[in-house]
Amino acid sequence: MSTPGAQPAHDDYILGHSERELARLEQQAALFAGQTRDILLRAGLEKGMRVLDLGCGVGDVSLIAAEIVGPQGSVTGIDPSEAALSVARARAHRRGFDIAFEATTLEAIEEHPDVDAVIGRFILLHMTDPGATIAALTKRLKPGTLVNFIEFDITSSYAEPALPLLHQAIARIGEVYRRSGRAADMGARLYPAYRAAGLTPEMIGLTRISNRDDVDGFAFIVESTRSLLPAIEALGIATAVEIDIDTLHQRLLDEARAGDPCIFYPRLVGAWARVS
Repeated sequence: MSTPGAQPAHDDYILGHSERELARLEQQAALFAGQTRDILLRAGLEKGMRVLDLGCGVGDVSLIAAEIVGPQGSVTGIDPSEAALSVARARAHRRGFDIAFEATTLEAIEEHPDVDAVIGRFILLHMTDPGATIAALTKRLKPGTLVNFIEFDITSSYAEPALPLLHQAIARIGEVYRRSGRAADMGARLYPAYRAAGLTPEMIGLTRISNRDDVDGFAFIVESTRSLLPAIEALGIATAVEIDIDTLHQRLLDEARAGDPCIFYPRLVGAWARVS
């Protein structure tokens, strides 16, 4: 997705748009739904609000927002990928939510849209200049509009006691983002991004904590690695033979079950402020 009135954003979603990647996004939604909902509520989403979800993808955050604002409110999700939006529409239909999903970009947002809140998750890390993105966005919004972004700190994930294979897998994911000019730890950069836009955000960080039996968590790491595998090889981080993606999930489980670790997944950081 590109940025209005600022440096152009990266025009390629680094994880791709394959059917398997869309499924991975749904898996991601299940893992981080609780933390996302908590951040949205802390930011001030409430019943009856009109919400715009930027870069909505397969609708993860739109669905949570729709549940919060209820039938008295409304949610519109925008994303440039029609493939992702078709998944989002089907998911909303299954759950009985009337969410409008539009294949468009930030540039197409009209000035002073009729919304009370603008939200986005895992969007700013793909932007060339997140502060300029927020600044350009706020210029289009009415005073009082809530602006809430949620981002990861990928390298904050670790296990105690250490799990070398898990740490290596996470390090490779973070390295892809760094070498491709993206912020692996965009959560930590939310504060300066908001300040660059003239806003002083309130913030919170939340972490999913699990153990050696977290099959779904390991699967999320494996599928993220799978989606990034072409970039991992192209950037010279590792080869497909070294990663051995088809056995990685079982090897991660075996490593964890050989001990009794506590696993800290990437920290979710939420920041929010109102347009003055």
